Amino acid sequence: MSRRLVTDEMMEEALNYLALSSDQIASARANRIRAEFKRKRIRAKLILESNQPSAITREAWAEAHPLYHEACEEEIKAIEIDEYARAERNKADTIIATFRTEEATRRAGSDFS
Repeated sequence: MSRRLVTDEMMEEALNYLALSSDQIASARANRIRAEFKRKRIRAKLILESNQPSAITREAWAEAHPLYHEACEEEIKAIEIDEYARAERNKADTIIATFRTEEATRRAGSDFS
């Protein structure tokens, strides 16, 4: 028998991840969206609070403000967590698809060597 690309253990881990991670993935996405909305609200609030003479200088003042910078950093962290969760889900999907392909090929009497 040829060496398999995906072991039974890898397949089991992938299935377990998909079965148990939906809440985590949904939470990561929701936190990303919340962080984006928060950043936008802070920017708008700062623009309204600014006493700069023109719209462009009010926007610049708001975007240079420490509160806006902090909101941007929070959004970046939320994006990172969301993207990691998505990548893990994609990895699990790829492992399962590869396992299925290997099994179909094995049943057909071929191998990958």
